[in-house]
Amino acid sequence: MELRLPNQFQPSSLGKLQEVLSESQTIDNVNVDFSPLSFSKPMAMLVAGSYFRRWISKRRELGLKTTKSGISEKNNAHSYLMHLGFFDYAGMKDVGKNVGVAQGNTRYLPIREIRRADLDESIAETGEELIDAIVFLSDGLANVLAGEDNGEAKKGFSYSIREVIRNALEHSGADSCFICGQRWVNGHSEIAIIDEGCGIHKTLSTAYELNEEDALIEAVKPGITRTQNMSKEENIYKNSGFGLYVLSELGNSFGWFCVGSGLRKLTCENGNKVDAELPFKGTFVGIHLNKNPRSFAGVLQDIISVGEEEAGKEGRHSAASEISKTV
Repeated sequence: MELRLPNQFQPSSLGKLQEVLSESQTIDNVNVDFSPLSFSKPMAMLVAGSYFRRWISKRRELGLKTTKSGISEKNNAHSYLMHLGFFDYAGMKDVGKNVGVAQGNTRYLPIREIRRADLDESIAETGEELIDAIVFLSDGLANVLAGEDNGEAKKGFSYSIREVIRNALEHSGADSCFICGQRWVNGHSEIAIIDEGCGIHKTLSTAYELNEEDALIEAVKPGITRTQNMSKEENIYKNSGFGLYVLSELGNSFGWFCVGSGLRKLTCENGNKVDAELPFKGTFVGIHLNKNPRSFAGVLQDIISVGEEEAGKEGRHSAASEISKTV
């Protein structure tokens, strides 16, 4: 069987890729043809790689033959994926660099795995908290998203990104999460964070009664947090439930935002929120900016003020944490 990849790893191509991989899961002698692939974006790349990781792992368990073809260093998209560590991440260990080898810069962040065990070791040595241990990583993604000359936006983005990473490591049950980011010459930028844990529905179900179909819609509302019913003493990290909400609002106004988990994905773009079917075991978050707000501090304050009012009216945590308000 020949499995030809789409022309691009982008959000719109993920559904078909997942479907084809699922249909070919137990078929012997499958060749994956990479030759059509000519472009890749961070979020879709991480999601596609996660699909391949599980697909390849299961096929190895079943003793099925899998081959790949059409990969060329002369193809810019392929060489880019090789450099980022995509093939290693996707379970194809003999192509390109391993995850974590490429260093990146202020314009791109190659695929990196953030292991909870490594952070716990650092915490034990320094005495810092988890939220502090991931600041360097969230700052790297924020730098790509905001641009190196926009310190105001970088600081604001870093908080929300930090919340997403922390949620992945604290609440998903996964041992690690993966991150990646890219800023293009036209000023567009995109970052992605992904884990292969229990998913948003299971996480939020510890604090709320909700159906899986509604989990993503609820997750991007202000004040929605797993710690909703915890006392101030129990909520030691002061989770306020504004991280996803802030990113979704920024993406909705200045590009797009997407979160997927379980059986659904939610895309926020041009003032609309579109819920669609997309199976994914874990959680992925992506934000793509076509431009940054001219006055990031003003926009952020407006988003938080509206969110606090909405959360208060609906009886949730009605105050964003102080750090989320700081730029």
